[in-house]
Amino acid sequence: MIKWTNMMLLAAALMMGGVAVAQTTVGYTNGTLSRNEIVRFGNTEKQGMAVYVDAEKAALLKGASVKSFLTYVTTTQISSGTLFITRELGGKSLYEQSFKPISSRERMTEYALDNAFVLDGEPFYFGHTVEVGTSYKPLSMDLSNATEPGISWAYENGTWIDISQKEFGVPNIQLKLDGVDAFTDLTVRPIQAEGYQVADKPQVFKGQAFNFGSQTITSFDLTCSVGTAEPVVTSVTGVSLASGESYDFTLPAYTTSETGTLDLKVSVSNINGAADADATDNSATSHVFFYPAGVEKKILVEVFTGQACGNCPTGHANLANALKGIEDEFIEVCHHAGYYPDQFTLEESYTYTWLYGNAGTYAPAAMFNRTAVPSISTTSPVFASTDGSAVRTAAQAFRDEQPYVGLKLYNEVDTVTRKGVLVVDVETFVSPSDSIHTLNVWLLQDGLVGMQASAGTNYVHNHVFRGALIGNAWGQQISLTPGETVRRTIEYEIPQTITANYGDYKGSEAASFEAVLADMQIVAFVSDFSSVSPTACKVYNAAKIPLVTDNLADAIGRVEAECVPLFRFDGNQINIVGRFLKSDIYTASGTLVTTLAGGKNAFMLPAGLYIVRTTLPSGAMDVQKLLIK
Repeated sequence: MIKWTNMMLLAAALMMGGVAVAQTTVGYTNGTLSRNEIVRFGNTEKQGMAVYVDAEKAALLKGASVKSFLTYVTTTQISSGTLFITRELGGKSLYEQSFKPISSRERMTEYALDNAFVLDGEPFYFGHTVEVGTSYKPLSMDLSNATEPGISWAYENGTWIDISQKEFGVPNIQLKLDGVDAFTDLTVRPIQAEGYQVADKPQVFKGQAFNFGSQTITSFDLTCSVGTAEPVVTSVTGVSLASGESYDFTLPAYTTSETGTLDLKVSVSNINGAADADATDNSATSHVFFYPAGVEKKILVEVFTGQACGNCPTGHANLANALKGIEDEFIEVCHHAGYYPDQFTLEESYTYTWLYGNAGTYAPAAMFNRTAVPSISTTSPVFASTDGSAVRTAAQAFRDEQPYVGLKLYNEVDTVTRKGVLVVDVETFVSPSDSIHTLNVWLLQDGLVGMQASAGTNYVHNHVFRGALIGNAWGQQISLTPGETVRRTIEYEIPQTITANYGDYKGSEAASFEAVLADMQIVAFVSDFSSVSPTACKVYNAAKIPLVTDNLADAIGRVEAECVPLFRFDGNQINIVGRFLKSDIYTASGTLVTTLAGGKNAFMLPAGLYIVRTTLPSGAMDVQKLLIK
């Protein structure tokens, strides 16, 4: 069940006075350029955009006279332009005229019709096309919430395509009409809910309503529901939503114990105290995925740095400032690459400089989830971390994105032999993409003391990349199927020292540092993989655990949460008492000895130290040491 926790907060996007019924605008944009995306579609000189007026709405406009087009063309470098009204995109126009675009950054430009045109009440498209050089982006979209399919269109490489669901919003184009009858028509757009929604935590969604009618709207009822919850109705009064204006609203915050894909339904009714003239678009349904409460999301931050980089301490400080207060949401990894190799440089780190793209390498630099931030760059996920504003922008860009997968790490290492076993469980909740996916597992180390330009000889280097534990530099391919969990068991051995293996310091004694187990962590992450594009390697989720843990403390925590199996001895026969799905028994060095499943709960072992990893009925993992004398 859903528990509503806050009252609705509603705010009009624009609060202009009402317009006369005799003259009104028709379209799906609010006519402002405050939210504006300048685009082009395809690689041909001909560019165009259009909107569709369906049968229900066209009938309400019957007999009205079209006086002008209002549109925004983003450049005057246009050889020709055409305004049109048509029954079929690409077909013969009902009305058409040439126009010479005027570019204004402040408002849409009005182009009067050369000849009168009266609407006949049948559905139609209206829009414009222009001829412009292929280096220009002449089209303007309003970045509003996506409409239902079939509303917004663009001309791409000789074909009109539906862009209603492509997150551009609707084209900045309208018709101005005379002689329109008075009618109310409030439409609601689907809620944009692609972010990270978690069960048992308050969630807030924002939506939009749009006044397509000729009358100003002063009141209406808003009804919303999520999943199986009872609908909640909120009366909206005291507003003044003129024709062609949009209204931004915030749904009440709520928590839910339900998980999986839920329907988020929102509808409007009782428009100005009466029925709407067109009720076909008074409701909208979005599909929202709610992750289980225990799923953690972490954002991977990769830093490119170097001991010879005098600006790198500033870059480190910028990152720390940007993450202040939200550090727990991020995992930082430092690659000593991109500038000059140094005492900490490993070959894998220089492999990752491919992600810079063709712009060349530099430091200090950073990237978040190996994903380009459009406001910073569209060609590479890497950017200069000396720009504090860019760092803050990138830090915020990924906080609300869903992780698609969950990662759980279980590790056991023998501090004497330095051999360990890592188990990585990757559970897929939502299919992320059709790309190749990889699992990467890295070793990090803190507390490495060495020179740093602009910071002295005793600078403490933290989060330093110390090597990959699985596959090559790009990890190991993994299949991601919603509802399935993939397990990888990794046996490893940590050397006494780790030495730089790239550049002038390769293999030198000066570049050899003790691998202190207590200072090390394991990081795992799942990402797309591309050998072609640096912008196609998006990281979905990451996880980190210390290499060495207090197993006794962990065991106490597990006992408090769930009854863990007990071991009873009968000579060299060990019996597991308690319910479990599977139990893997390893030697202290990480070699698998036997697996118990399918009702088998007894095994024989010679004297020695063993690690028992048991999967409990809940799916949780119990790890215990077992000493047989």
